[in-house]
Amino acid sequence: MDSVPNQIELEQAFEKSFEREPVSYSWGFFAYDDSPGAAGGGAGNFSWFETKEDMVGFLRRFPLLAHSSVATDLDRFTAAKEFMANSDVDDFDQKSVEKFNKLVVGIEQIQWLGQLNDLLSGETEFAEGMRKFFAGSTKILSKSQIPEFVVFLKNWGH
Repeated sequence: MDSVPNQIELEQAFEKSFEREPVSYSWGFFAYDDSPGAAGGGAGNFSWFETKEDMVGFLRRFPLLAHSSVATDLDRFTAAKEFMANSDVDDFDQKSVEKFNKLVVGIEQIQWLGQLNDLLSGETEFAEGMRKFFAGSTKILSKSQIPEFVVFLKNWGH
């Protein structure tokens, strides 16, 4: 099993995932810090990847997300890492995320996982909520709205 990633490696990988410009077929997730509010909890952001394989690989490397560099909870780090190592890329979906989130509750939570297209036209509560915040409506976004929506997503959370 790989060691706990160092802080510099973690920050560089996350920065790259935050800054990547998503396109319709890009895979991503929105995760937020699930620690108490007084400890900085609640903040979150989208991470984007070219492929689902890249996204799952990222989660395998950084299973506690922003806290992967903190070895204070090595048991949970190990459990999350083993869960991700045993997760099949093709079958990694919202049900997988729910199981994963139970392992990392109080640390991080993945609220949404999917492709950008899912946010543009999906009928999930998360997708419709994002469109409502962006455009004031849950209607499917037009092609002309996509560039501005992408900027909106990059700034969401934090």
